[in-house]
Amino acid sequence: MARSHVKELAREAFELNELVVDADGDLPFHHGSAVYYVSLVADGRLVRVWSRAVDGLAVTKPVLREVNDANAWLILARTWVQGSAVMVEGCLSVEALRAGDLRALCIEVGSTADGLGSMLAAVHGGQVVLPVGSVPGPADADE
Repeated sequence: MARSHVKELAREAFELNELVVDADGDLPFHHGSAVYYVSLVADGRLVRVWSRAVDGLAVTKPVLREVNDANAWLILARTWVQGSAVMVEGCLSVEALRAGDLRALCIEVGSTADGLGSMLAAVHGGQVVLPVGSVPGPADADE
């Protein structure tokens, strides 16, 4: 039941007729150079919006400083280093979730993954997940 509720909220939030669902049951979207996913976790009690902003990074003090600085201005999401990747994620309760809440979380995760990932890849190396010009899933639903 939570999955159909979240799908309906995503349709409403981004005014979409159709949604793409991947093999894991997640809803993939993209924002600039970032791909992010809307997933259900905690037995369907939470919606998780997450992205791998950049991969293949050499984790150094300047990279960690950039990740920490990004966390200082985030409201709904957080960033962290996992191996050689920088992750962006936020979670909200499905029970009280509204379309506007889901949209705000998606925009924060997507824009952070795009901006932070692109900057880290350009300055510190690594690769963004979605090279400019490639288009998976719905076209920039949140831009």
